[in-house]
Amino acid sequence: MRLNLYLILLFIFVSCSVSAQTVQGVVTDVETGKPLLLADVANRNTAQITHTDANGNYTLFARLGDTLVYSAIGYKPVQRIRYKAATEVINVPMATLSYQYNDFTYKFNSFTKYTADSAERASTYQRPLAHTHPNALGSPASALAEAFSKKAKETYHFQKVFETTELQKFIDTRYTPELVTLMTKLTGDSVGYFMYANPMPYDYCRTASDLEIKMWIRNQYKSWISK
Repeated sequence: MRLNLYLILLFIFVSCSVSAQTVQGVVTDVETGKPLLLADVANRNTAQITHTDANGNYTLFARLGDTLVYSAIGYKPVQRIRYKAATEVINVPMATLSYQYNDFTYKFNSFTKYTADSAERASTYQRPLAHTHPNALGSPASALAEAFSKKAKETYHFQKVFETTELQKFIDTRYTPELVTLMTKLTGDSVGYFMYANPMPYDYCRTASDLEIKMWIRNQYKSWISK
């Protein structure tokens, strides 16, 4: 009887300790007030990361003094430091990135077809994608059990595959067979051979302008032909 009571009290203590280190909130667009889908929320100190749901909500483990980094496609990154001991609510409005040119200002549009499709895929697989490693300090028993769990290993493998697939899907929106044909005059199977031999790096695809993408294809084509 005493043992059962001790275990119950221990469970309550551990649960309270973990919940007391939880940060939650809503990420929104600062101009429209609308929630942001799939914004990244990362704990820089523990390397844990989560994503906002369709309503912009997130929940993440964080200790006092931990730095949280909020980021989303087309938005300026935001940092917040946890300073409250109890469960803390941190709502984060994010401003869109913009570039000022001589005669106009360009703002990123975060609601592209790729973003919408990506959000739908993430919603479909929300449960496995939201799964994170238990904190060894906050829940050593859970961390130990997960280290030997086949299901947990499959879940983390799925997360890696999902992330890699999402990156490639984004590349496919900019590095297209039609654009390759336009820049190289290649047709048919030759387009596929060229693109297979010259994969575009994700980091470059994310930051390059349309003109830079075209120049990259042309330069790769010249090098490909010479070989």
